[in-house]
Amino acid sequence: MTEDSIGVVTLTLGGPRLLRAMASVFTQDYTGPIEHVVVSDDNPAAVSVARAAPTRPGLRVSPHLVRRPPEEAGDLRRDIRHVYPRLSRLFNAGVRAATTTWIAFLDDDNELAPDHLSSLIACARANDADAVHSARTIHRPDGSPYLDEVWHTARDPQEGARIYELMCQRGVRIRGTNILMDRVDPVRPSSFRPSTVLQADDPVFLVDQSAWLIRRELLLAAPIPEEFTEEDFISNTAPDDKLLQVLMDRGVAIHSTGQPTLRYYLGGVSNNYRQPVATH
Repeated sequence: MTEDSIGVVTLTLGGPRLLRAMASVFTQDYTGPIEHVVVSDDNPAAVSVARAAPTRPGLRVSPHLVRRPPEEAGDLRRDIRHVYPRLSRLFNAGVRAATTTWIAFLDDDNELAPDHLSSLIACARANDADAVHSARTIHRPDGSPYLDEVWHTARDPQEGARIYELMCQRGVRIRGTNILMDRVDPVRPSSFRPSTVLQADDPVFLVDQSAWLIRRELLLAAPIPEEFTEEDFISNTAPDDKLLQVLMDRGVAIHSTGQPTLRYYLGGVSNNYRQPVATH
């Protein structure tokens, strides 16, 4: 059987963490062709780093420089009103640039376990699915496990402790570990509420961008929305939330490997990492 090709789309501003992310793609045990599409956010140096990265049989690195429009030139602020729409545009650009059957994502501050892609494609084949995802482990920026009993995207520690408890009750966070079991409950929501503002009766709709494997033709037909409302910003609805909404609205069946093969590092735009705080 001919192995399907997988594109891994990484957005980057450059820096040392890009090398770590690229190394984790290099060490994948998937035996089919892999194309690592590195999308540089207006930084030619990042393209140079990608071009100089080691490769191997079955792995092709494809760097792409995306210039910012004049109204965004020099805007490196972490304000999600600027960042989230730009991320959606760059993710979509990476999908279009890929030449593969499947698309995975890898934020440049995260890492993939060696069996990440192989376990995802095995799950997709077993379920005849067009969209599958992994689970993850959560780490502080220094690589140590994040064990605080506070939900990592909450802006307030008390609210974070409340959501953490809910997520433990749902089996999403595994108490005493740094494991997070990304999940999509099998219900059609009347309204989509991201995990940042999860309430007791809400279903769980939670898949990190870097956990996905999705057929490229599906992403081309249903790209990540690039428009965000003020309500989206208030609820910290990120591009991965927008992508999940689109898939659910289209009735796409979503399956999970149940394996925490994504190493997710705190300190990015969408999470609220701080030094450990007392919650009681």
